[in-house]
Amino acid sequence: MPFSPNPYGTLQVVGVLLILVGLVGVFLPILPGLLTIWLGALIWAIGDQFQRLSWPILLGMGGLVIVGWAANWSMTSYFTRRSSASWMTVAGAIVGGLIGSLLLGALPLIGSLVGAVIGGVAGVILVELLRARQMRAALRASRDYLVGCALGQMVELCFALLMIALFVWRATS
Repeated sequence: MPFSPNPYGTLQVVGVLLILVGLVGVFLPILPGLLTIWLGALIWAIGDQFQRLSWPILLGMGGLVIVGWAANWSMTSYFTRRSSASWMTVAGAIVGGLIGSLLLGALPLIGSLVGAVIGGVAGVILVELLRARQMRAALRASRDYLVGCALGQMVELCFALLMIALFVWRATS
């Protein structure tokens, strides 16, 4: 009898792999970690034919994705603006972070993270220097940006772990 893989089991393996990739993605700005975790849970649920992981649970996890993203962005924006930086500075941090992430993204795993941090800080300093023309204010804004990023990542990690705990609880019940 020829080997024929179980498509449902294969979907579950792919789902778990995506969840693990999503957990790593929480720290990599190029990869949407929370969304990847949710996608992995969805694929796993399809492989399980929604027996243990139902649509209400998946919708709840989707809500966690949205709230986690919002919390991360809010923390970064709040701390950056706390030092009297403008919304243009926040935009400069985002653009700089994306550019830095893309430029250093060729370095395995850590490149996009380091690139995003360096690019974000450079974006904050550049915009603040153009806006306020004071290095001290620019450095203060970049420090607050880094604090906001770190706290935002911790919050996003908490949401990721909550989603994974919910997944494990339902998948093993």
